[in-house]
Amino acid sequence: MPKKQRSLNQVKEDISVRVLREKLPQEWVVHSYGADYGIDCVIELFDFIDEEKKIAETLGENFFVQLKSSDCIEYSYRKAYSRGNVAKGSLSEDKDDYVEIEVAKFQLDMSDILTIQSMGIAIPVLLVLVDTNTERAFFICLNDYIDKVLIPEDPTYASKGSKTIYIPTVNEILDEEDALVALRAYGKRSKMYGAFSLFNYQLKEIWRMQGKAAAPHIIPLEQAVDMIKAFVDIALRQDIWSGHEFWEPMEWSHGELHHLREKLDRGVKPEDHQPFLTYCSDYIWHRLTNLSNMYEELVREWFMPTYLAMLTSYPPREDSDIAVQKT
Repeated sequence: MPKKQRSLNQVKEDISVRVLREKLPQEWVVHSYGADYGIDCVIELFDFIDEEKKIAETLGENFFVQLKSSDCIEYSYRKAYSRGNVAKGSLSEDKDDYVEIEVAKFQLDMSDILTIQSMGIAIPVLLVLVDTNTERAFFICLNDYIDKVLIPEDPTYASKGSKTIYIPTVNEILDEEDALVALRAYGKRSKMYGAFSLFNYQLKEIWRMQGKAAAPHIIPLEQAVDMIKAFVDIALRQDIWSGHEFWEPMEWSHGELHHLREKLDRGVKPEDHQPFLTYCSDYIWHRLTNLSNMYEELVREWFMPTYLAMLTSYPPREDSDIAVQKT
């Protein structure tokens, strides 16, 4: 009788798991997902809470991983053309304006793509591709790739058996703070969508107080001020404000909420009732709710193999793999 055996695929899978664990911060946890239904593991983010770095606390932030490995990855360059916003219409490209992006190519089964598409966009699923020869690991957010790249470029994608996924090689997983920006942002995504929904609800209630909604609820100044105070406190309690040093709009809105709280503590004069509500709706909450628009148009395209992503996702690097060519 033959002894127990291991296939080459099993060896590669073990290598890919080991490489992923080694590339991530030691305090982060990789949870195995059990049977393979398109998700291989869940990464839970932790941060140290002491200077000696002996105790790490969970951030309550996670992202899913579909882990793939290969010893024969094809590396090439992909032309990404300047284009219109694909969230607002069909693909329209300027063939005279493009960037060339070094990418790692991987053929992904359509069953995996459709499974991830059905999960929505609130919990990101990252395809992590490990080169078992070099032990480099690259990532791409599949939820965003489907919406920002796959569907615009091939509307009939679902009829195919598989699709080639283009992963920018600058999306390399490294245990360095600059390289972890993307993973931290993905981990916070579900909190962001929850906050976006909350801000929209609060704005609608302010409109009701102003008599602007279909079901107005005009209330006295003292009651309106109490409601705004509650809205500010609830907004500031959302665990979204830290870790966004790379995206200034979050810092702006955070500061504006604190400024509003100080204004409320000083009191609102009766003659300033309507101007105060207008300030809240037309400035503070207008900017808060606009975060979701910017998130859809800009943030979800970060780290994609697209023209816009190459301009907005990465800090300047002298050894950049991005070559920009204009004609």
